[in-house]
Amino acid sequence: MTKDTVISNLLRQMEEKIAITRSALSETSENANGDETKSEGKYDTRAIEAAYLAEAQAAQLAIAEEALANLKRFKPRHFEMTEEIEAGALVEVDQEGEICFYLLAPTGGGLMTEYLGCDVTVITPDSRLYQELTGKKMGDDLEKTALVITGVE
Repeated sequence: MTKDTVISNLLRQMEEKIAITRSALSETSENANGDETKSEGKYDTRAIEAAYLAEAQAAQLAIAEEALANLKRFKPRHFEMTEEIEAGALVEVDQEGEICFYLLAPTGGGLMTEYLGCDVTVITPDSRLYQELTGKKMGDDLEKTALVITGVE
């Protein structure tokens, strides 16, 4: 499995999440405008609540679609094991005896997939871990997080 496969898996996850969000938005929009949520009195706020929920879901959908577009444009380069970590690196770390991977990406923070039987977590420039890893090399320790960098790809 390569870094490209990891990114393909992440794209597929994002597309599935977007499809679910679209479906939920459609249902919520129908509820906001449907007969079932018509006000039955001055204290009945079902339609207003459904409209607020639809608005929030639409905003989340727009954010997710933008993140998907950004990840589709993301073409990370290959890193040699001795290079400093920067955007696009797939970093292998040992955290108290457990191996995991972090993909330094411009978007998609928090998404997870598997790579070589281990978890891969996407981290973005906004995360403290991304900032701590940037500029480090294989073999470096991150004292605050008890991580040892064991590989860079």
